[in-house]
Amino acid sequence: MGCAVLLRFRVENHRSLRDAAELSLVSSQARGAVPSDGDWRRATTRVAGIYGANASGKSTVLHAMDFMIAAVSFSATRWGDHDSFRYHPFSLDSRGGTKPSSYELDFVAEGVRYTYGFESNASGIRSEWLYSYPERRRRVLFERSQGERPEIEFGRHLPGENVTISKLVKPTSLFLSVAANNNHPTLTSLQQHLARHVGYARFTEADKQGRIRMVARLIEDRVLLRQTEALLRFADLGISGVELKANDASGPHRELVKKIADALKQSDAVPEDSVDVLFGDLQKKISFTHVSESSGESFSLPLTAQSSGTIAWLSICVPALMALRNGDVFVIDELDSSLHPRLSAALISMFKDPVINPTGAQLIFTSHDTSLLGRMLGENTLGADEVWFTEKDASGGTELYALREFTVRASDNVERRYLQGRYGAVPMIELDDLRAALAGGE
Repeated sequence: MGCAVLLRFRVENHRSLRDAAELSLVSSQARGAVPSDGDWRRATTRVAGIYGANASGKSTVLHAMDFMIAAVSFSATRWGDHDSFRYHPFSLDSRGGTKPSSYELDFVAEGVRYTYGFESNASGIRSEWLYSYPERRRRVLFERSQGERPEIEFGRHLPGENVTISKLVKPTSLFLSVAANNNHPTLTSLQQHLARHVGYARFTEADKQGRIRMVARLIEDRVLLRQTEALLRFADLGISGVELKANDASGPHRELVKKIADALKQSDAVPEDSVDVLFGDLQKKISFTHVSESSGESFSLPLTAQSSGTIAWLSICVPALMALRNGDVFVIDELDSSLHPRLSAALISMFKDPVINPTGAQLIFTSHDTSLLGRMLGENTLGADEVWFTEKDASGGTELYALREFTVRASDNVERRYLQGRYGAVPMIELDDLRAALAGGE
């Protein structure tokens, strides 16, 4: 988060997360509601990696966090016309669909710790709360309960037109979102910390292509362009430079794009400047300079001529550089997808290195790459506070737990012990059972 630190994320009754689960980036050495020296970066980790078997709930943890951020961002705007609220309960027993889901974040903004959360179901918001800890003790900023209409009680330390704004709140909208939409002097900043400074790289082709389009816009920044070129050379992809060229959108294609843009500009649902940004992106293309080792000649090749590995690295490393610059939280599902373990390790090391990461940006990722639990990271080896596991119980519910819950010695080979099943969270497949299952299918 911009000038912020993520402390904890807590969720209950979201997809496979039936019971309360908490992902914490607070160091196990930290004590008290606020660090004694006030330095939250020293009291928290820069990285959290989540491991587990397929379908164990790793991605669900990230989906729950993304859902919460989306609700904070859009419940008063894009979602405002809906009569129901998006609801993703645990569906493998009869109780999940009758209980509200719960989401809560602890974070630090401008040096102050906040706790924000809400409970919701398909009917809307059941409760919502915001607390601050400016002097080590909890201070209530607002608490909301659900009656026939939203009932909100405000603490005396929350300035602004709170009562007036509360009258605009619908059962399906969060007060924090409505307040930010009405330029609340305090809550607008907090809402923007959550809405604008958590980046999520989903494990989908559509999302990867969206990040590539964003890259074309971002690398107009000369500093970011130089850093991107350095990371591409580091990856040993045969690329010596990157260039952003104007795309020749002429003839029928250009006319079609203009007609679509003009039509979109007539819609109140689409901000006019977003159409201009989209049209500008369509006129840009990324090209890469390759140098022949034998002849020394340079060749410019388009993005379409690059390998899937190059595109995957580019779609991850540029957003990561922006997170490092701004002190954001960068969330990646399936970090090891299409990336060599060396590149995954490099990305993690970038966030753990205080020289590269002076802003205190944080990385949360899921992965199956167990080499990252071993010596692949060198001096930046993942610690017990930075490794998390997901495992499903017999009823299909996901349990989220940390490596620090086990006794871990500096001499332990965590990668090998994990693969041996010492920490759970691995698929236990017996060859005899597999042979019997396959033979029985004949």
